[in-house]
Amino acid sequence: MPRLVPLFLSVVCLSLAVPACTKPADPVKAETKDVNQIPAPEPKPGASELGALPDPVAIVNDKPLTLADFRTIYDLKVQKYAERGREIPPSADRRYRKSITERLIYQEVLRQEAVARKIQYDQAELARREAEQKQGIKDWDKHLVRRGETEQSLRDMYVAEIVEKQLLEADNKLTVTDAEVDEEYEKIKPNYKSDADRVQASHILIPLGPQTPPGQAPGDKPPEPTAEERKQWTAEAMAKADELYKKATTPGTDFAQLAKENSIGPSADKGGDLGVFTKDRMVEEFSAVAFKLKPGEISKPVETKFGVHIIKLIAKYPPGDLPKEALVEQIRERLGQRKLHQGRRDLKEALLARYKVVNKMEEALGPDPRARKLGLGGAGRTQPQPGALPPEHPPVPGVTGPTAPTAPTAPTAPTPPSGLTGAANSAEKAEAKGGEADGGDGE
Repeated sequence: MPRLVPLFLSVVCLSLAVPACTKPADPVKAETKDVNQIPAPEPKPGASELGALPDPVAIVNDKPLTLADFRTIYDLKVQKYAERGREIPPSADRRYRKSITERLIYQEVLRQEAVARKIQYDQAELARREAEQKQGIKDWDKHLVRRGETEQSLRDMYVAEIVEKQLLEADNKLTVTDAEVDEEYEKIKPNYKSDADRVQASHILIPLGPQTPPGQAPGDKPPEPTAEERKQWTAEAMAKADELYKKATTPGTDFAQLAKENSIGPSADKGGDLGVFTKDRMVEEFSAVAFKLKPGEISKPVETKFGVHIIKLIAKYPPGDLPKEALVEQIRERLGQRKLHQGRRDLKEALLARYKVVNKMEEALGPDPRARKLGLGGAGRTQPQPGALPPEHPPVPGVTGPTAPTAPTAPTAPTPPSGLTGAANSAEKAEAKGGEADGGDGE
């Protein structure tokens, strides 16, 4: 028996040593494919509880919404899973089928309502919206693929949102009264009390150097200029500022329009308006000039690290409460946004109740099995408010409770658009909701 122990140990050691000496198999390199060439996987018969896609997916007042229109968006959503080499989970598939169909239905309802009321969407607003969405995005085509959208599908969402607002304006749902402004001012007045002097000013900002140097992608941080380049850029900006200063000080010139046409930065679209601020909220060179001006006076060009400014003083305010006239525009904008948000909810609910809609996709999907498991199916299930924004939507001014808007800060470069609102936001957010839990397809 003692002889067998060394023999047994030798056999065990040998068996462990053999794999260590064996050369591991070379890893297989994954084949690289163009994501745009990856076909969207077709649902396999019997493989999904969701079944086949209906055609049409819905009917609105006898107008069919075809499966082809639906798949224009749906296939791009599914492709995002194919790019990762996985099939779309049934829960995400159900969500996409439902939300895309509802999105197409409401877009068609808005289109028919606009035709019936002879309302044409504002093409200038559409062009502005599309340009705004592309700001700061280096590769727009790649951005579309990531979002699972096409140029046309995004345009359709923008148009729907514009039509929504035009319908509400036609029904006088967005008007803000003087009484509403007075009431809101009394609510927010304590938020604007200050122990320091304040001014309200507008400016025209001329940048130093090109906004996007040759060979640089939009959004990339530009390289530091040489001393010679900075000297040249400053001279060029000063020359342009001198020219604009002469125009601005010419009697009858609209400073706000001049700012819209020549300034850069977030304030440009507002006619250069920087709002009300204390001296410490702006860079020293800017505040030193602004606080010495008299109301209505326009400064000569002032250079800061942001560029060259032409400043117009609107008003001066001593310490204490800000008078209503200093806040009236902000209050009107806040109340207008609040009315727009609620108006969109009410409009969607009213239109969908009035139009004859047959949702074939909803019929094909049937009850959500997850809702049945949780005992939420049928009439007892609490439905979301029609048109409601999802929980992850960024706060809308005046909707989540009165809070003081942040005071203006030093002029900065334009910020990327914060996203969509209204019909466009509700549709896209609904489709993306829960994507991370299902594999990270959320936007």
